[in-house]
Amino acid sequence: MSDRSKKISELVALTSPAPNDLLLVLDVSASNTESNKKVTISDLFGNSSANVVIKNQTPANGSIEIKQGTLLCDNTYLYIAVSNNTIKKIALSDF
Repeated sequence: MSDRSKKISELVALTSPAPNDLLLVLDVSASNTESNKKVTISDLFGNSSANVVIKNQTPANGSIEIKQGTLLCDNTYLYIAVSNNTIKKIALSDF
């Protein structure tokens, strides 16, 4: 890694992303070759506000065909696909 690298804990949190802000990814191959990649916030999220879309849908069971990171909800639970085809749920309550 370069001398300018930082630990994740040293980075400043971004609270208001702008469309042209960049996310930088450092890919280190097995042969220890570094490759930098970047993507704009707009490209990553489809807009500049970094909104997360949660589908209003109740899954049939905890192992339906679904991609990791997908969020679903109904009036009782928030469902999170913690890996491909594996869902966990969190009970919702009033606040």
